[in-house]
Amino acid sequence: MAFSVRLTGFAVQSGKQIFRMEPPWWPANVLREDPRMKETIEDGYLDFKATLSAEEVRAIHERFRQDGCRGVFGSEQWQAIICPMIVELDAVFCARAAEFGEFEICVFEWESGLE
Repeated sequence: MAFSVRLTGFAVQSGKQIFRMEPPWWPANVLREDPRMKETIEDGYLDFKATLSAEEVRAIHERFRQDGCRGVFGSEQWQAIICPMIVELDAVFCARAAEFGEFEICVFEWESGLE
């Protein structure tokens, strides 16, 4: 099984989902160990979820920002994907910050086909 990370943002007034991203450079194994994450089982898959404030999620973004340029993610192909995602996250936490009430981080298990 493999794990990935999904970030979902909810509107401050309505609580409706207004943002969703799966930042591939955010380390699922590190986030799973965060004490704010709670285990859930959905459709037989083990997931970890936390509802966090914009400030908490911005701190996570800043913590892992440089990982988006390291290792495999430093390749030209990955940078073409990751750089626009980082720009979008920056906008969410700066220019669009007033739109968001809370965020959910979900570290979700999925079938990779590899064992």
